[in-house]
Amino acid sequence: MFNIFKKLKDPQKLAAKASRTGNSEKAVKLYSEAIKFEKEKQSPDRNFLSDMYLLRGEIYLSRGVAILSSSDFLNSIDCNPKNGIAHNDLGIWYTIEHFSTPDFVRALEHLEKATDFCPDRQDFKMNRAIVKVKMGEKDSGRQELEKLLNDGFEEAQIAIEKFCD
Repeated sequence: MFNIFKKLKDPQKLAAKASRTGNSEKAVKLYSEAIKFEKEKQSPDRNFLSDMYLLRGEIYLSRGVAILSSSDFLNSIDCNPKNGIAHNDLGIWYTIEHFSTPDFVRALEHLEKATDFCPDRQDFKMNRAIVKVKMGEKDSGRQELEKLLNDGFEEAQIAIEKFCD
Protein backbone atom coordinates (compact mmCIF):
# COMPACT_ATOMS: atom_id res chain seq x y z
CA MET A 1 0.00 0.00 0.00
CA PHE A 2 2.81 2.43 0.86
CA ASN A 3 4.42 2.02 -2.60
CA ILE A 4 1.16 2.82 -4.37
CA PHE A 5 0.72 5.96 -2.27
CA LYS A 6 4.31 6.99 -2.96
CA LYS A 7 3.75 6.65 -6.72
CA LEU A 8 0.80 9.01 -6.48
CA LYS A 9 3.08 11.59 -4.88
CA ASP A 10 5.69 11.40 -7.63
CA PRO A 11 5.64 14.82 -9.35
CA GLN A 12 7.15 13.46 -12.59
CA LYS A 13 4.49 10.76 -12.89
CA LEU A 14 1.72 13.22 -12.09
CA ALA A 15 3.03 15.58 -14.76
CA ALA A 16 3.23 12.78 -17.32
CA LYS A 17 -0.32 11.74 -16.51
CA ALA A 18 -1.49 15.36 -16.82
CA SER A 19 0.09 15.71 -20.25
CA ARG A 20 -1.71 12.59 -21.48
CA THR A 21 -5.17 13.44 -20.25
CA GLY A 22 -7.56 15.08 -22.67
CA ASN A 23 -9.44 16.75 -19.84
CA SER A 24 -8.21 20.25 -18.95
CA GLU A 25 -9.81 20.23 -15.51
CA LYS A 26 -8.12 16.93 -14.64
CA ALA A 27 -4.81 18.18 -16.06
CA VAL A 28 -4.97 21.30 -13.85
CA LYS A 29 -5.50 19.11 -10.78
CA LEU A 30 -2.62 16.83 -11.72
CA TYR A 31 -0.25 19.73 -12.45
CA SER A 32 -1.29 21.31 -9.15
CA GLU A 33 -0.47 18.08 -7.29
CA ALA A 34 2.87 17.82 -9.12
CA ILE A 35 3.71 21.39 -8.07
CA LYS A 36 2.67 20.71 -4.49
CA PHE A 37 4.75 17.55 -4.14
CA GLU A 38 7.78 19.03 -5.89
CA LYS A 39 7.71 22.08 -3.60
CA GLU A 40 7.63 19.76 -0.57
CA LYS A 41 10.99 18.25 -1.53
CA GLN A 42 14.08 19.34 0.32
CA SER A 43 15.63 20.54 -2.95
CA PRO A 44 12.84 21.19 -5.45
CA ASP A 45 13.73 21.16 -9.13
CA ARG A 46 13.07 24.78 -10.10
CA ASN A 47 13.12 24.05 -13.83
CA PHE A 48 10.51 21.33 -13.37
CA LEU A 49 8.38 23.70 -11.28
CA SER A 50 8.75 26.36 -13.96
CA ASP A 51 7.49 23.93 -16.58
CA MET A 52 4.55 22.82 -14.42
CA TYR A 53 3.45 26.40 -13.74
CA LEU A 54 3.80 27.16 -17.45
CA LEU A 55 1.67 24.21 -18.54
CA ARG A 56 -1.00 24.90 -15.95
CA GLY A 57 -0.97 28.58 -16.90
CA GLU A 58 -1.49 27.71 -20.56
CA ILE A 59 -4.56 25.68 -19.62
CA TYR A 60 -5.90 28.56 -17.54
CA LEU A 61 -5.22 30.97 -20.43
CA SER A 62 -7.07 28.72 -22.88
CA ARG A 63 -10.02 28.66 -20.49
CA GLY A 64 -10.01 32.46 -20.07
CA VAL A 65 -8.99 32.40 -16.40
CA ALA A 66 -6.99 35.63 -16.43
CA ILE A 67 -5.64 35.95 -12.90
CA LEU A 68 -4.58 32.33 -12.54
CA SER A 69 -2.90 32.21 -15.95
CA SER A 70 -0.85 35.36 -15.39
CA SER A 71 0.03 34.22 -11.87
CA ASP A 72 1.27 30.88 -13.17
CA PHE A 73 3.35 32.54 -15.90
CA LEU A 74 4.92 34.81 -13.29
CA ASN A 75 5.59 31.83 -11.01
CA SER A 76 7.14 30.00 -13.93
CA ILE A 77 9.48 32.93 -14.58
CA ASP A 78 10.26 33.20 -10.87
CA CYS A 79 11.35 29.55 -10.83
CA ASN A 80 13.32 29.90 -14.06
CA PRO A 81 13.92 33.49 -15.24
CA LYS A 82 15.23 32.13 -18.57
CA ASN A 83 12.02 30.28 -19.47
CA GLY A 84 11.44 31.91 -22.85
CA ILE A 85 8.10 30.19 -23.37
CA ALA A 86 6.75 31.61 -20.12
CA HIS A 87 7.95 35.10 -21.13
CA ASN A 88 6.26 34.68 -24.52
CA ASP A 89 3.00 33.53 -22.95
CA LEU A 90 3.03 36.36 -20.43
CA GLY A 91 3.80 38.81 -23.22
CA ILE A 92 0.78 37.57 -25.13
CA TRP A 93 -1.30 37.72 -21.95
CA TYR A 94 -0.55 41.44 -21.63
CA THR A 95 -2.04 42.03 -25.10
CA ILE A 96 -5.39 40.32 -24.56
CA GLU A 97 -8.07 42.98 -24.35
CA HIS A 98 -10.54 40.48 -22.91
CA PHE A 99 -8.56 40.41 -19.65
CA SER A 100 -7.71 44.09 -19.21
CA THR A 101 -6.47 47.12 -21.06
CA PRO A 102 -3.55 45.88 -23.14
CA ASP A 103 -0.15 46.81 -21.74
CA PHE A 104 2.04 46.68 -24.81
CA VAL A 105 5.10 48.01 -22.97
CA ARG A 106 5.07 45.10 -20.53
CA ALA A 107 4.17 42.70 -23.33
CA LEU A 108 7.18 43.86 -25.34
CA GLU A 109 9.49 43.49 -22.32
CA HIS A 110 8.53 39.83 -21.99
CA LEU A 111 8.56 39.15 -25.72
CA GLU A 112 12.08 40.61 -25.93
CA LYS A 113 13.17 38.18 -23.23
CA ALA A 114 11.38 35.34 -24.98
CA THR A 115 13.29 36.00 -28.21
CA ASP A 116 16.56 36.39 -26.29
CA PHE A 117 16.13 33.05 -24.50
CA CYS A 118 14.68 31.23 -27.54
CA PRO A 119 16.35 32.87 -30.55
CA ASP A 120 15.25 30.11 -32.93
CA ARG A 121 11.54 30.58 -32.21
CA GLN A 122 10.25 32.50 -35.21
CA ASP A 123 6.75 32.58 -33.72
CA PHE A 124 8.09 34.49 -30.70
CA LYS A 125 9.74 36.99 -33.05
CA MET A 126 6.45 37.38 -34.90
CA ASN A 127 4.62 38.03 -31.63
CA ARG A 128 7.17 40.72 -30.77
CA ALA A 129 6.80 42.34 -34.19
CA ILE A 130 3.01 42.39 -33.92
CA VAL A 131 3.20 44.06 -30.51
CA LYS A 132 5.53 46.69 -31.97
CA VAL A 133 2.97 47.41 -34.69
CA LYS A 134 0.19 47.66 -32.08
CA MET A 135 2.36 50.04 -30.03
CA GLY A 136 2.67 52.36 -33.02
CA GLU A 137 6.13 51.22 -34.11
CA LYS A 138 4.64 50.20 -37.46
CA ASP A 139 7.79 50.50 -39.58
CA SER A 140 9.95 48.53 -37.16
CA GLY A 141 7.31 45.85 -36.66
CA ARG A 142 6.64 45.52 -40.37
CA GLN A 143 10.37 45.24 -41.11
CA GLU A 144 10.68 42.41 -38.61
CA LEU A 145 7.69 40.63 -40.13
CA GLU A 146 9.08 41.05 -43.65
CA LYS A 147 12.44 39.66 -42.50
CA LEU A 148 10.67 36.64 -41.02
CA LEU A 149 8.78 36.16 -44.28
CA ASN A 150 12.01 36.44 -46.31
CA ASP A 151 13.57 33.86 -43.99
CA GLY A 152 10.78 31.42 -44.90
CA PHE A 153 8.40 31.90 -41.98
CA GLU A 154 5.18 32.00 -43.99
CA GLU A 155 2.93 32.83 -41.04
CA ALA A 156 4.48 36.31 -41.11
CA GLN A 157 2.49 37.01 -44.31
CA ILE A 158 -0.76 36.56 -42.40
CA ALA A 159 0.47 38.93 -39.68
CA ILE A 160 1.48 41.53 -42.28
CA GLU A 161 -1.96 41.36 -43.91
CA LYS A 162 -3.81 41.48 -40.60
CA PHE A 163 -1.78 44.08 -38.72
CA CYS A 164 0.16 46.17 -41.27
CA ASP A 165 -2.19 46.78 -44.18
